[in-house]
Amino acid sequence: MVADQRKGAEALLAAAGEVCARKKISEARARQVRWVAREYGRALEHPGHPLGVDAEVGELFQRRAVEAYLDLAGRGELRVRQSVKKVSGDRSRKARLEVLNLLAEALGVCADLPPQPDPAPKRTVSRRARSLLRTSLQEAADRTSLPGHIRMLAIGAVGTDTGARSGEHCACRIDDLAPSLEEIRIVRRPQGWKETESYVELIALSEVSRAALRRWLEEREVLLERVQGAATALWVSLRPNHRGERVIPPGTPLEPRGLYRAWTRAVTEINQMMAGEPSWAPLPSRMEQVRRGVSPKASPAPRQPDAERAAVLLDDVARCGRALAAVRRSGRAGTGEELRARRACRTALREAWAEGVEHALQVAALAEAGVAGTEELTAAGWDPYLLKAVDRAAGWGRPSKAKDVV
Repeated sequence: MVADQRKGAEALLAAAGEVCARKKISEARARQVRWVAREYGRALEHPGHPLGVDAEVGELFQRRAVEAYLDLAGRGELRVRQSVKKVSGDRSRKARLEVLNLLAEALGVCADLPPQPDPAPKRTVSRRARSLLRTSLQEAADRTSLPGHIRMLAIGAVGTDTGARSGEHCACRIDDLAPSLEEIRIVRRPQGWKETESYVELIALSEVSRAALRRWLEEREVLLERVQGAATALWVSLRPNHRGERVIPPGTPLEPRGLYRAWTRAVTEINQMMAGEPSWAPLPSRMEQVRRGVSPKASPAPRQPDAERAAVLLDDVARCGRALAAVRRSGRAGTGEELRARRACRTALREAWAEGVEHALQVAALAEAGVAGTEELTAAGWDPYLLKAVDRAAGWGRPSKAKDVV
């Protein structure tokens, strides 16, 4: 708890620092905490707020002061950068109230906050509309080949298969894709749940999703040429961004706010393209309403792999790899024996992946077993587009390393 004699904006910033230092606070929430603390500090300098910059801590969280701040913020009077949409909505108000409660707790004062209105019920999107969404995204990507359409085709298709939230999408890593691209691992963390309460599901992907992912992985490899080090995030940014004074290059992990903006742009284009089609109703610009209509069939998976079981499964991958390599070396490729060996490899890979064994470990085990090249690994059950992403996630496949080899 902040227990010194700081006042006004200085006290708010100190409280924000304490809240952000807590381990249970996510990066997204930490950004909101810093945003609200700075914004409320600017409100104390505004002539429309009843308090001044030297206000006592207890005064900051009285109902009159809080409502004055929320009113100024809601009208866009406290923005640092200009925005096309000047008035902020209910979601921003809700976030501000939640953060004010955290700041008051850190300062050791009681907050007299106004109540939050009950959210309006959100309509869901029918199965047919979600199918049209996939089709429309596919058409948009096919017509333009723009990276934004390719990425949104993949996110939209995966979203209609899994019902993933934006934060769950952004948490996806290359290792969350099954070697065959037939399934995906989603870490579920419903709104309001603690990180320790999250759980993992394995969900089958449709052929539309698999095709969209292959196309996105190819585009993603190009974007990652400017990123140094490992690149494990599945969804990455397309354009440079900024974090404070620092410029963030394209190819860095996509964050929920960026995903929300990209989704909105894509859906707007789709609605314009589909206008006038029979029975077409405009899709909502928020992913949440699409997600609410999805009930995927899922199987549970561990949050962390069991070390002993993972070792056994990895040994099984190596064993199946040796059997497949022996069949192919003996000239029996294309026979029923090779087909059985390939099926055994595919099953072993899937079981190890479901337990949480990293892709790089499985590829290394197969390489030691004699299944090393792209053609051999594809025969063992790996999708070739995913293999490139696995190499890049491990830090290989960059232009600099390719030049070193040559």
